[in-house]
Amino acid sequence: MLEDRHEETNVASKSADVRPKITLACSECKERNYITKKNRRNTPDRLSISKFCARCGKHTEHRETR
Repeated sequence: MLEDRHEETNVASKSADVRPKITLACSECKERNYITKKNRRNTPDRLSISKFCARCGKHTEHRETR
């Protein structure tokens, strides 16, 4: 007799996601301009990237916000 085998998919919850969505905010005007993903295993610390801020009108440092 054949048994019905249902393979369970191992779906990760949003809190345990390896690549969560993060928001980047301008360090000068605090405007939240960008949404991106980061790999938690490679970059466990807060992300900091130089990006263009439309409100300031120049390139500024954008930091990860929660």
